[in-house]
Order: sequence, then C-alpha cells, then structure tokens
Amino acid sequence: MTTNNSTSHPILTAFNLPDVPFKVIDPNELPDIYKVAFEQFLAGSSAPHPVYAYQHDYERFLLLIEQGKITIEK
Repeated sequence: MTTNNSTSHPILTAFNLPDVPFKVIDPNELPDIYKVAFEQFLAGSSAPHPVYAYQHDYERFLLLIEQGKITIEK
C-alpha cells in the first residue's frame, strides 16, 4: 500500500485472480479507519472473493470520499 500525495488516501495495488474478470485489491492492507469505512460501503454488494474486493469498487469509494459523500475521521 502507498499513499496518494495529492489526496492522502491509501493506494492499493490491483492484481488479477483466476476466473475473475476484473482486477481486485486486498482491503486488509488498508489502515483500520479506511478498512471499516470500506467494509460498510461494500455491505450488501457482490464480491469476487471472501477476502478481496474489486478495484473499481475501491476507486468508487475513494471518489465518494473526495466528493464528501463519505467522511473518514482521521
């Protein structure tokens, strides 16, 4: 995990899983405050794997943070 200097949000490395059409990320690499918020964001959505999440879901999560629709208390 790295941090995007312009937004200060964690950047996760996307990778491919066999038989999964989209790239995935490992949300366990997130700091706890982001991990809890991301898990709440994903509640009720489909996931490709019990541990990993789709990269595009994480990108949408970050976009909603930047738009102020999700607040992360640091």
